[in-house]
Amino acid sequence: MIVQLVREYPPGHGGVERVAHELAAAWHAKGELSATISLQPHTTSADDPSLPVPYLRSSLPRFKVGQFLFPWPSRRLWAVLTSSEVLHVHLPCPGLLAVSVLARLLQPSRTIRLHWHAFLQPDRGPQGWLIRFYQWIALNWATYGVQAVVTTSPVLAEVLVQEGVKPQKVFVLPCCLGELQERLYGQIAEERRQRPHLRQQPPLRLLFMGRLDSYKRVDWLIEACAASGAADLHVVGDGPLRRQLEEKALAAGIDQAVVFHGRISEQEKLAVLRDSDLLVLPADCSNEAFGIVQLEAMACGVPALAFDLPRSGMSWVCGLKELLGLPYLMRHDLAEAINCLSSDPKLLAEVSIAAECRYRDTFSREIWRAKLSALATR
Repeated sequence: MIVQLVREYPPGHGGVERVAHELAAAWHAKGELSATISLQPHTTSADDPSLPVPYLRSSLPRFKVGQFLFPWPSRRLWAVLTSSEVLHVHLPCPGLLAVSVLARLLQPSRTIRLHWHAFLQPDRGPQGWLIRFYQWIALNWATYGVQAVVTTSPVLAEVLVQEGVKPQKVFVLPCCLGELQERLYGQIAEERRQRPHLRQQPPLRLLFMGRLDSYKRVDWLIEACAASGAADLHVVGDGPLRRQLEEKALAAGIDQAVVFHGRISEQEKLAVLRDSDLLVLPADCSNEAFGIVQLEAMACGVPALAFDLPRSGMSWVCGLKELLGLPYLMRHDLAEAINCLSSDPKLLAEVSIAAECRYRDTFSREIWRAKLSALATR
C-alpha cells in the first residue's frame, strides 16, 4: 500500500494536487492499494467533472500558522506515522515535511519518497527567512533521510543534485493530463490542424490562464501587448490583482484588446484554447516550476511561452525559445516574441505543430505511465 500526503485536497486546480490525483488514479487502475491524505478538507470546488476520483481520499485535522498548515495530533495522524507502508510526500509543505521526519523516527526501515515540485523563492523579511530555513531542512532531508526524490523536470533534478542529493536518488516524472482531458484536447488539436495554415488577419490571440497574483506577472504581459500593438489578450482566472490589472489595461489604452474572463467552465476553457494562438505564462519566480496549463495548451496544438528562470522547469516544458531563435527568454523579449509570431504566420504554424509533437513525445499519458512503472522499482 502507498500512503500519499498532499497539502491541498485533490484533484483541485493547482499543479501539486493534480499530480497527486493522477498518481492515485494510476495506482488504483493498476490494482495497487493507496490512500491519499490532505491537510485541507474536502470542498466541492476541489472536484472537477473531467477528473473522476476512483481512489480513497481523506484529510487530517490541521491548524494554520500564517500561510503554513500543520496537522493536529490525532488518531489518523498516528496511524500515518506508525504505518510501515510506503509514504509518498508532496513538497513544498513544512507540515508534511515534519510528518515525514516523524514517520522515519517511528519506523526507521520505512520507504519514504519526497515529491519535489518547486524550489521556493523567498521574499525579504521574516517570512523569507522561514522559507529559507524550511528549504534548507527539506534539502538536507532529501539528501540524507529518504530513499527517493521525485521531481517534475530535468531542470529541477539537476538543481537537486547540485544541492547534494545523490543522482541515483532523483527520479524525473513530469506532470501529465487526465485521460479524458488528453482525449478532448487531442480533438481540439485535430480541429486546429484542419484550419488553413496561414492566418489571414492579425492580431495574434494571446492567452493567460491562472491565478491573478503578483508573481504571475500578468502586468508584464499587458505591457508587452501595449508595446507590440499586434495582439489581443484573453485572461482566464481570478485573484486579488484582477481590478488592478483591468485598470492597467485601461491606462495603457488597450482595454478593448484585453478580455478578463474570470473563472470559466471546462467547456468554456476548451473553446478558449481552441481559438488561441499562444499561451503566455510570464511568472518571474521559481515558485512556478512546471505549469500544467502548458500541457493543456500544447495538447491542443497551442504553443506555450514561459521565461527562463533559475530553479524552474517552466521554459523546459514549452521548449519554445529555440524555435523563436532566442537563446534566453525574459521580460524584455516578450514583445519581440509576440511581434515575431504575429508577423510570420508560417512560423506560427510551425511552432503550433511543434507544441503538439512535444506534448505527444514527452508528456503524453503513454509515456507518463511508462515512467511511473519505473518509479515503482525505487
